[in-house]
Amino acid sequence: MLIEDKMCAPLLKTRPRSPRTRFKVRTMQSENVVVDRMTDLMWQQAASSQPMLFRLALTWIDNLNKCGFAGFYDWRLPTLSEAMTLVEESPNEHGLYIDAIFNARQRSWIWTSERGGADLAWYVNFNYGYSQLNRTKSTHNSVRAVRQFS
Repeated sequence: MLIEDKMCAPLLKTRPRSPRTRFKVRTMQSENVVVDRMTDLMWQQAASSQPMLFRLALTWIDNLNKCGFAGFYDWRLPTLSEAMTLVEESPNEHGLYIDAIFNARQRSWIWTSERGGADLAWYVNFNYGYSQLNRTKSTHNSVRAVRQFS
């Protein structure tokens, strides 16, 4: 489902339910990641446990890299296009518009790296399957870091 209004991403298409071979969970240095074979991206399986302001999301990514999360030092916020590749056409068994391989017990809004002005950034909402601009200084969203897999 894609809800459109003036602040939503124009004409970004959601994908039909992913084939079971698209995503693979891997445990690397005691951390679970999801490899997306279609996009060649590696995602954190679980998003941040707490929602946060945009500036804190950037700090959180820096800390992931300092710690070498899953053995890698090049984690980042996803672009809007990358995050939208995770949006499914219909909800999974937990009612979210993201493959059930991702942790479903967390808040389902994630920041992206794309800004829409000085105080705005895009986020993706997996509760309803859309993206929208949000205020960076007052809105709290979760973080699901991504990196290029190969």
